[in-house]
Amino acid sequence: MSLEDEAQRELDELRERSLLRTPRVVDGRQGPTVVVDGREVVSFSSNDYLGLAGDPRLARAAAAASEVEGAGVGSSRLVVGNHREHVALEAAVADWVRCGAATMFNTGYAANVGVLGALLRAGDVVFSDALNHASIVDGCRLSRAEVVVFPHRDLAALERELVQRTDRRRRIVVSESLFSMDGDCADVAALAELCRRHDAAWILDEAHAVGVRGPEGRGFAAEAGVVPDVLIGTFGKALGSFGAFVATTPAIAALLWNRARPLVFSTGLPPAVAAASRAAIEVVRGGEGDERRRMLAARATRLRELVPDLGGIAEGPIAPRLVGSDAAVMKLSARLFEERLYVQGIRPPTVPVGTARLRISLSSAHTVEMVEQLARSLVRS
Repeated sequence: MSLEDEAQRELDELRERSLLRTPRVVDGRQGPTVVVDGREVVSFSSNDYLGLAGDPRLARAAAAASEVEGAGVGSSRLVVGNHREHVALEAAVADWVRCGAATMFNTGYAANVGVLGALLRAGDVVFSDALNHASIVDGCRLSRAEVVVFPHRDLAALERELVQRTDRRRRIVVSESLFSMDGDCADVAALAELCRRHDAAWILDEAHAVGVRGPEGRGFAAEAGVVPDVLIGTFGKALGSFGAFVATTPAIAALLWNRARPLVFSTGLPPAVAAASRAAIEVVRGGEGDERRRMLAARATRLRELVPDLGGIAEGPIAPRLVGSDAAVMKLSARLFEERLYVQGIRPPTVPVGTARLRISLSSAHTVEMVEQLARSLVRS
């Protein structure tokens, strides 16, 4: 059988199991309403939590940088691609997050794989929450360290595993703060204390929390007054741009430049992207950012008042509706689309088998009327 025939057979199997993924086409700017496959819909599927992806200030910053600096940097940053815009963005992140140094990566996926691969090796052990993002899972696997998966948010189980592995060269605990599919959050204060007590390093992925929570939008760790050894954040969610950052100490940042393969072997981000991200930080950490966070929390609270069976923390932007069946969730997603509401159905392997769900994402740009329209449709389902 040819490779083409085998691929088609696998596609047919996925279709029969209601697991086939086919991308839709979006026209125009991201926002609370978008045009998807030619139909204007209210979108509850984007991670644009603060409504900045379509903000003209970010677009103007990107256009101005592109006009002066060009479209690309031509190489990896370690060769001749370390542009002044990259350096300025890293300085802005370090000042915002209040860390010793910040290092940019092209994506959040690359950041997690790069950090874990750089800091772990054979003979080490990494403790990973069972519901961590796929990028963390893959980073752990590729690191060649022993991987211990502890039950979701179960710190007692984590402590038992830490106690049993005191002889490893390096022990690292890695967790998300705001979990991307369930919308719940880690007890970051307790995690910090547990790692301190057992002399374990701590990596915290705040991809879905930076911009959304904490003073100046610095995330759950800042809100709790704790500092992880490594904090990973993204520009492509609440900040409305693209790329990711690692906030840490100068020594760890320098080590990433030497050992993080996705950083060493990737062409640097376009200067325009870095300029847009820097403009986003200015918005997010100021008074306007506070107001957008307040509006986001209000929309999230209102939706849960109207639809009490949604998951996630009360004021959180991720509000999953558990359905269970893969076929049923896609049927429900299609019905909502016909009602001009776009809510993506999430199926395995993104979530565990039997837990297919609608992943509802809220934005400060949603109006109360949009939220109430969605609630009416969900209550009927």
